[in-house]
Amino acid sequence: MDKSEPQRVQKLIAASGLCSRREAERYIEDGLVRVDGKVATLGDKALPGAAIFVKNKPILRQAERLVTLVMNKPKGYLCTNHDPHAERTVFELLPPDLQRMRLFCAGRLDKDSEGLLVLTNDGDLANRLTHPRYEMEKEYLVWLR
Repeated sequence: MDKSEPQRVQKLIAASGLCSRREAERYIEDGLVRVDGKVATLGDKALPGAAIFVKNKPILRQAERLVTLVMNKPKGYLCTNHDPHAERTVFELLPPDLQRMRLFCAGRLDKDSEGLLVLTNDGDLANRLTHPRYEMEKEYLVWLR
């Protein structure tokens, strides 16, 4: 998507690093988001340069550098950004500078699986890799006992 086109307000808030897209949706539903002085509703779009306030504070825009990593996920790690019950997540395997980025898994491997895993902050890429409409072929090799 062209970055100068209007985008969903929750996506712009999430891209600022303030919170996740889902949390931004909750703020919008609770009436805590204003765009150019008007209370936002879910589904509203805005240009990236719009004045967006969350809880009466302006969001700070930062140019988000797109990052995509390929990892050989070892067994015993979960593909999640946050789970209070997870002993270990794949993000713990990253160096500290990458742990601070807003990366997520494009696809999942379960805890007992190992193999190729894509970590990214590029939602469009993740969508193209995982959504069935793009018919991205994936091949799995499984050993069972």
